[in-house]
Amino acid sequence: MSVPASKLPNNFEKPTKKITLRKQNPDIAKEIAHSYKITEVAAKVLAARGFKLGKELEDFIDPSLQKGLPDPKDLKGIYDAAKLLSSVVDTNKPIAICCDFDVDGLSGGALLSKFLLDANIPNKVFVPDRFNEGYGLNERIIKEVSQADFGLLICIDFGTTNSKELKLAKELGLPTIVIDHHHVDSIPDATVFVNPKQKGCGFCGEILCAAGLVWYFTVALRSVLEKASQLKPRDYLDFACLGTICDMVPLIGANRVIAKRGLEVLTNTRRAGLIALKNVVGVRKEVTCTHVGFGIGPRLNAAGRMINAEMVIDLLVTSDSRKAEKLSKKLDILNKQRQTVENDIKNICVQKVLSLNESPSGIVVYDQNFHTGVIGIVAQRLVENFYRPSAVIGLDQDNYKGSVRGVSGFNVVGALSDLREYLIKFGGHEGAGGFSLKPEMIDKFCIAFNEYCAEKLKSISKNPLVSVDTDVTLKDLTVDLVNDLAKFAPYGMGNPAPVIGVPNVEVGQIQVLKGEHIKANLSNSGITISGFLWKNKEHPALKTGAKVYIAGRPEINLYNGVTSLQMNLQAVE
Repeated sequence: MSVPASKLPNNFEKPTKKITLRKQNPDIAKEIAHSYKITEVAAKVLAARGFKLGKELEDFIDPSLQKGLPDPKDLKGIYDAAKLLSSVVDTNKPIAICCDFDVDGLSGGALLSKFLLDANIPNKVFVPDRFNEGYGLNERIIKEVSQADFGLLICIDFGTTNSKELKLAKELGLPTIVIDHHHVDSIPDATVFVNPKQKGCGFCGEILCAAGLVWYFTVALRSVLEKASQLKPRDYLDFACLGTICDMVPLIGANRVIAKRGLEVLTNTRRAGLIALKNVVGVRKEVTCTHVGFGIGPRLNAAGRMINAEMVIDLLVTSDSRKAEKLSKKLDILNKQRQTVENDIKNICVQKVLSLNESPSGIVVYDQNFHTGVIGIVAQRLVENFYRPSAVIGLDQDNYKGSVRGVSGFNVVGALSDLREYLIKFGGHEGAGGFSLKPEMIDKFCIAFNEYCAEKLKSISKNPLVSVDTDVTLKDLTVDLVNDLAKFAPYGMGNPAPVIGVPNVEVGQIQVLKGEHIKANLSNSGITISGFLWKNKEHPALKTGAKVYIAGRPEINLYNGVTSLQMNLQAVE
């Protein structure tokens, strides 16, 4: 069921991408091109993104572990946490690590576990069951850890909102460390609390994910823990980059350093689990953000979405290549199952939205049979299809569980906070969130969410925007340009892949490839190239003989030994 049609404001229209041109700074671009010996177009991209000569640009061009990272001493509580762990190690008691079931939590948990194991410090990782226990720390884990006489419990990627559970740990005499990056309303009752969003911290602009914070924890541990003094934190950046890329934190500043240098470590990793995962994904050479975000990450997430995520920890820390191969293949199977379930639910949701007489400002679709392990992904697919804040809800035992994804300018956790009267609990951040609610509140929530979104959409764009970095002619698209732009990777949130605009392009022959992609011959300034619009069978502006403005990403195409330039089209007007 979805929002009643009587509450929906507009006739349905599928949104089209709108093109905006970033502010141009030609004088600065010339200075950058001269100083860094790059093409003028590549320099224009940097200038349009606000760069100018100086340390910020230097750190962007050459993300250095020595120069590009903030001092860990500025991360509130991190050295207190390291000293606490060191004191527990002196008692010879093992360490318990409890982490979330997504890639960020799992990579952070595996990173810390492997670091401690390499320092000959016994530990065990606990992962909550998404379906039986839900998100966050829980009473079962605390009691199990306490009864097994662990000396310390470290929470990774949650704990900020687990005051009740942390109070129980305190009552049982179990010291706790929380390493988290989610919104802080109040300080939880942990022995040591590490979260950049807490008052008086603000470390690194509050942009690090949990795995990035755990990596910083290893830096602190190395300096206070004698057993870890010979370990090199750099060797654990392969774990840290997984969470950094998959949790979609801004790939700027420290995150850019962690991602870029982490991908280098991941490319050359000797970890059996990561090697097996790369083999399953089909990575043969350099590992890129695309490999992590669309290949490795979904497989790591699949276990927690479909069954239980503890096998991911086993995979990531094992040194047994046969075990790693077996586990990676199991994750691959689970990911295929996840894709099938996700696609089925997405199709149901899309059809329900299309069946409405009017277009919702906020989409809510619920069904007691929806698999709650994939509802977040489906909500994101609805945003991609309709560009409206979207919530997908399934039945989780006696109550409903939902996931929300937003559009640019829409704060998801802010929305859930404002609608808290309908909810049992909620959490998340600006772009995504989750919640639970009682069955009797679901229709009220549907209506309230749609009305809330209608009000918010008055002041933000109802169409996805494509930001063009600079305008050129087709003559300006060269192999050197593509190579220069590649130096600005890794791309992701906060550092999207450059988009180049070309006005006054004539559309030539058009083909539909495999029934779902458009290939068009595009001509301008005496040059003709191929443009590809993926996952589109047609586009209103792409007609033979038409003059259009194209926005896309230039790419090198190597076919039968011949190198040519092509455009991966992002928008056409």
